[in-house]
Amino acid sequence: MVCNAELLGEGFPYFIEKAVRQVPELGTSEIIFEYAICLACSASLNAALSETSRQRMTEYFARHGRFATRREKLQDAPVDEWIAQCLIKDTPITTTPEYQIVAQCSGKKLVVHDMPFAVSLAAMDEIAALLSEETLGEMDDFIGTHFSGPPELADILLKRPPVLI
Repeated sequence: MVCNAELLGEGFPYFIEKAVRQVPELGTSEIIFEYAICLACSASLNAALSETSRQRMTEYFARHGRFATRREKLQDAPVDEWIAQCLIKDTPITTTPEYQIVAQCSGKKLVVHDMPFAVSLAAMDEIAALLSEETLGEMDDFIGTHFSGPPELADILLKRPPVLI
């Protein structure tokens, strides 16, 4: 997304993030945004966030992520089970109005360790509340630079920034 690297090259590390909004009246869902970003660009974006926000997010995921327990429970499970529940709230992702999925890949392969995971709207709201004004500004800049689309989605993107690993 940022540097236009060839992500599918053998062993090239990158992340994929996808935000989805449920449309219950139509019995479907729609993608709000979806992107892939190489590990180096992700690290640069992360470094641009305020130290306070990075520390708060790290502590939040350490406290609520239950990564080791989850890894042990899901180690032999199909990938769709890894994203069936919110990582933080442990609620079914199908019951939340919006959610995000985050995955790590290496070339054409999915890396299954702490990822993939899904984060519900309730967890995204908690994460957004932890972010400093400086970080929210950086995320707004990222969104404004890389995403466009229907006006009805602009409000969603500006109201709730992406997880941005």
